[in-house]
This record gives sequence, structure tokens and C-alpha cells, in this order.
Amino acid sequence: MILDSPTTRTTAARLTGDWQVCPIPLTADPLSTEGEWRGVPECAHLQTVLYPDRPYWGSHLREINRSAWVYKRVFTVPHTAYRRARLRFEAVDYSAEVWVNGQWVGEHEGNFAPFMLDVTPFIHPLAENTLIVKVTSPWDEPTPHGSYPVDHVVRGLVKGLYEHGEGVIPPDVNPLGIWRPVALLLDDGISIDRATIRTSLNGDVDVELTVTNATEIPFEGRLDWQISAENHSGAGVSLSLPVRAGIGTHVLTQRLTVPDPQLWWSWDQGSPNLYQLAATLYDIDGAVLASHHETFGIRTLRLERSPDRFTYTLNDRPIFLRGSSYIPALYLSTLTREKLERDVRLAKGANLNLLRVHVHVSPAELYDICNRNGVLIWQDFELNWIQEHTAAFEARARVLQREMIDLLGNHPSVIAWVCHNEPTMVFTRRQNLEQHPDPALYADACQQDPTRPVFICSGQIEDDWQRGGDVHSYYGSIWTADYTDIAQHSFRLNTEFGFEAPAALSTLREYPDTWERLSHLEGEIDALWAYQAELIHYQVEYFRRLRATTCTGYIHFWLADMVPQVGCGVLDSNRNPKGGYDALRRASQPLLVSLEHDGHKPSALWVLNDTQLVYPKAVIKWRVLDAAGKPLLEGQQPFDVAPNAAQKVADAAWDIAPASCARIELALYSADGTLLVENHYKHPFQPTLRPEGYPWKFDPYLGTKVFNKPDAPSLADYNVNRVLKLIPLPVREGLAEWGMRQKLPLWLVSRLAQVGDRLLRT
Repeated sequence: MILDSPTTRTTAARLTGDWQVCPIPLTADPLSTEGEWRGVPECAHLQTVLYPDRPYWGSHLREINRSAWVYKRVFTVPHTAYRRARLRFEAVDYSAEVWVNGQWVGEHEGNFAPFMLDVTPFIHPLAENTLIVKVTSPWDEPTPHGSYPVDHVVRGLVKGLYEHGEGVIPPDVNPLGIWRPVALLLDDGISIDRATIRTSLNGDVDVELTVTNATEIPFEGRLDWQISAENHSGAGVSLSLPVRAGIGTHVLTQRLTVPDPQLWWSWDQGSPNLYQLAATLYDIDGAVLASHHETFGIRTLRLERSPDRFTYTLNDRPIFLRGSSYIPALYLSTLTREKLERDVRLAKGANLNLLRVHVHVSPAELYDICNRNGVLIWQDFELNWIQEHTAAFEARARVLQREMIDLLGNHPSVIAWVCHNEPTMVFTRRQNLEQHPDPALYADACQQDPTRPVFICSGQIEDDWQRGGDVHSYYGSIWTADYTDIAQHSFRLNTEFGFEAPAALSTLREYPDTWERLSHLEGEIDALWAYQAELIHYQVEYFRRLRATTCTGYIHFWLADMVPQVGCGVLDSNRNPKGGYDALRRASQPLLVSLEHDGHKPSALWVLNDTQLVYPKAVIKWRVLDAAGKPLLEGQQPFDVAPNAAQKVADAAWDIAPASCARIELALYSADGTLLVENHYKHPFQPTLRPEGYPWKFDPYLGTKVFNKPDAPSLADYNVNRVLKLIPLPVREGLAEWGMRQKLPLWLVSRLAQVGDRLLRT
């Protein structure tokens, strides 16, 4: 497929159609492959092709990654004049080595980043060409002192999407393949490779343009800069300047000022106005040599950090983050733009203004969709849990993090970079955070992009508020049995909380693997969904009230399951809503009236307003009902609702017996009597306790929790340390929950970790 433009001397020919693939030993020579070849479609992970009916669990999947896979195809060069030929790979999962006509061309590591290889000397313009790509995504070796699922291996790939455990990514899945398009690019040796865009609220747009002259002579010509409105009717700006570029790669800088700039906002604060930059290079005769287009938004972003509180500001306006973590699919190659648009609609339907792209880089389409829908993105890098802590691994990770920031840095939706998720999940393993690679990754990200906040890691270093300071909390889930325990703690930013619940019955029955192991939940799904809803509703409202004192937002864990089993999603893998979805939607309404309570008695009424709208002389009304629907108490109070604020309206020292309260109904009306928002609580002073068997009963084949399944093993038994196994199982489980929720000073944690690590090694 030829995708060239008639106005340029650049041709892009996509290599469409099937590839031939063959497995070989990991260290074998791919040019002497003698195995059996088979056809596979382009842009697909091999697991989805080789085992379309069994893509999630089983040793057959693990065997795929014990081999290297040789991809082969034959292509011809389009009949066009050119000076330079390059192959552009949009993404290969995970490592790629490339040969053309038997000649080694280059290699790349990383599952998400596009890469380009110059093949000018290797291709035959008038004959067929053979392209060979050796693709590997190997398993990590077991670690002798580890525990499943967090550090049974020390992760050696700079890749978040493989074997994650506990209902996220099943234990035998490690995606592999050429999963995005490959194209042959032909040009005159002049290219615009990248644009970096920085904006100011006055309309200043600073552009750094990376231009390569791969010819043997300096280039002289003209460079046209143009900024135009993308999705609105605002004015643009253009500029034409002579340009001279010597041999090699150069960075050209230019400031353009857009008159009356239309700012980019999240959907709950305004309109997501976008602009397009068009940069075009002409030769001295006026012919177009190269062009580059980039969509961006004019906006500024800041995170004000202090020991007492965090405050995010968008365009100098404080905003409150209402988010959920998100991985759109286990195999990203299965995604379409339509599927991603559906998920963004579901997120907005739950009143969320943010998605945390969890431990991976998503396909490019997601970022464009979020830009256009005004959905913020909290962007994780590809590191999760315990990684290698060598200088060599650090060097590899730094390259890929720079590629991520280069790739995503112009998207207005992206509001943070996170270098590593939970690197201290195991108490005795702090080498990633304190040695390699996290300090270097943090320094790199701060230097590469000073316009966004950087988190050295997510979770577990609450005291280090300058470099981190966000919190993960699982009260009522894997930490404690009572979800109201969260009210004993304050947060500046909570980026993980939630509860695992099974998929819909129809989804569980799709696969024999899940139904065989989870059929015992058939009569319990409604109750488990109800518990998930209770926990989410209570905890989201708690975070929102904290906006008045310390908190700038929350990111729930998580939006949608990737696998049809048990997971933290409020949507199952088929996007059926669990009970938690409506609870998240209701508690995340930008304007909300809320009851503060501790699970035993009421204490106050609040109005939570994350919008810019003001409601003077509004009226809040409440009704307390018994089990028969009879009112026990009714009342109302006028109140001036301020914009972008959490406000305590009144104390709720109601004279009612908590056990008699079956339902509380709240409503907020404008001064003219228009209903603005409603909220309700069922049996608020009789909170349900955590379901039986959770979080310890576990299915190792599915890699997920199974609640009260008879004879299911405990996660606490998946520890190879024999000394710890001498402790009775219930005690070990209790100690583990206690340890996960402790908040010790960083200096003490570091010292204890050193001692603990030495003891384990001996």
C-alpha cells in the first residue's frame, strides 16, 4: 500500500499482508532457519494468532516465549526516485533484530516505541527484497528468595505488560510480535523527524524541530511554519523563513504567537480546544521535500507540592482529579479506534476526567481520543514492581523512557510522568528506588520535560513528597476488613484503591478455564458487586471531602478488566458494568452533595463542586428513612455553593438510632428550585465487611483471587522462604496485611530493608 502525497518527494509504502513466521531457539541464527513456516496477519501478537481460543492461560502460551520468532516477508520498492530508504516499525514487542537481503541492519528494544532503520545500501530497487526480523520476549529467571506474585522473578524487561499476577495479567502471558504497521519510506535524504511543542497562556508556542540532512551536501531552502485551529474557529498564525542545514541532524527553534488563544481544558472545566502545527520544508526551487504535522493544545500545567497538600492547576485554575487506572487490552494489537473511543465514553460516563495509563504506553489512538475528549492522562512508564537493579538495566530503561516522553510529550492530555510503579512492593527490596534505575529515570524526566510533574515512583514513599507523595491504599480490600478504616488517614493524592470482583456470569462462562475454577461464585456475584460498590462510593466521597484540606484527587484501580475472570475493574473484560461502575459514576459527579460518616454515625453534610459554576442561595435537602420507607427525619438548609471547592454545609448530629436507618436521600436545588444533583446511601451505618476468603484464597492457574472456594491455596503459601513457613498460615496472612498498611519513616524503612535483605540471603 503506497501512502505518498503528490505534493512531496516522500513515499511511504506500508508493508501490508501476511508475514511468514517460524520459531527458533533464542540464540539461533535467524538467517539459517530450517523450521516450518506459517502465515500470520500483520499487526498481531502471536498468542492471538497461534491460540485464538486459548489466549489467556496455560503452559502453551509460556512455550511461545521460550523461542525466538523469525518474521519474514518479501517486498518490492515502489517505482519512484529516491536518495534514502528507511524501514519504519511502529512497534515490536519486545526485542527486534532486522536483516535485509541477508545483511544485518539494526536492532531495537521496547514494546511501544516506533523506530527507524536506514536500509539504503541493502535494498534492490529493481528486484524482490527479503526482510527478516527476529523477535524475542523472553521469560525472567526465578529468584531464589522471592514470593509470588511480586518478586518470584526480578523483572528484566523494560515492559509493564507481562505476567503481573493477582487478576491483572495471567501468569503465562508475555505478549510477543510485530503488532503495529511496518512501512518503507523513500525520500531525498531530508526529513523532519520530530517536533517538541511548549505553550504559554498568552498564545506563545515554542517549537523545536528536529531536521535531518542525510545527503552529502548542505541544504538550502525554505521552512514554512503554520498553526491553525483544529476543532474550533480560532485564529492561527503562519511564518516563512529561509533555512540552511548542514549534513547531519539539527534542531531548529521558533516561537509563534497565536492571537486570542483558545485554551485546552479537561471536559469538566471547558472545551478541549486543539491546534495543528504544519511544518513544511521546500527546496530552492519551491518543491516540497518534507513535512510534519502535529496536533497540540495551548495549556499550562502545574502541581503545587508541599508536606501538607497537593494542588494541580490547569491553566492557572485548581482542578480535582477524578480518575481510574486503565490498560485497554491484554494484547494491545486487538484494539481498534472504536474500542478505545468506547472506553473513553465509559470513563466520561462515570464522570471521570482522568485515565491512568497503567505501567504501559497505549496505542497512539488513545492519546488522540483523550485530547479530543478533554480526558486527562496520568502516564506510567513501563516499570512495575521489582526490576533488575544494575547499571546496565538502568541504561536500557533510560533510553526507553526518553522515547516515551518524546513520543507523548506534545499531547495536552498527559499531565504527569511516573517512572516506576510500586518498586518497594517487597519490604527488603529497595534497590530500584535507592540505586538503579529510579533516581536516574527521575532526573532524566525532570530534565527532558520541565513542564510536567514527575513522580519517581507511584505509591509507597508518601513522605518523599518532593519526588513522589502519592499513596496507594487498600482498606477494606487487601489491607483490612473494613473499608471505613480509610477515614483514619489523610491523603494528598491517592492513586490506587479498590476491590476485586468477578466478571458477569455470561463472561465467566465464555471460557472453560474460568468457569471450571470460578463456578462456585455463581450465586455470590451480586453480593460481591454490592460490596465493591459500597467500598468505592464511601472512599471516593472521602477523597473528595479531603479537597478542602489536603487532597488534589484520586485514581481508582481500575476501569476495566482485561481478562474474563476476577479483577478490580468496575467493567468486566466484555465491558459489562459491575456494581462498582454506578457507584463510581454517582460518587464522581462533578457537583455532588455528600454525607460524611464513619460507618457508625453521621457527622456532616458537604457540597463538592469541581466545576466553575456558582450556585448562590442553593438549598440542600435530606431525608432519613427506615426499612419500610417511613421518614425518620427530614430537613433542609440554604447554602451558597462556591466554584471548585469542597464545602462543609452543616453538622449532621441527627437524633436517630443508627440501626433504624435504612436509607438516606440527599438533594441539592438551585435558588429557583431546579434539582441540581441527588445522592443516596443504603444502610450507611451497617457497612458490609470484606467477603470471606478474600484476599488470600487464590488460583495459581488463573492468577487471581477466588474468595471462599473450598480447598483453594493461600497466597501466603507462595513464599519460598522456609523460615517464614514455620509461622502458622493465619498469622502469616495477618502479619502481611499489617505490614502492607504500615507507614514508617523512610530512613527506618531503608535500614530495616538492608537488615532483612541480609537475613534472607543467609
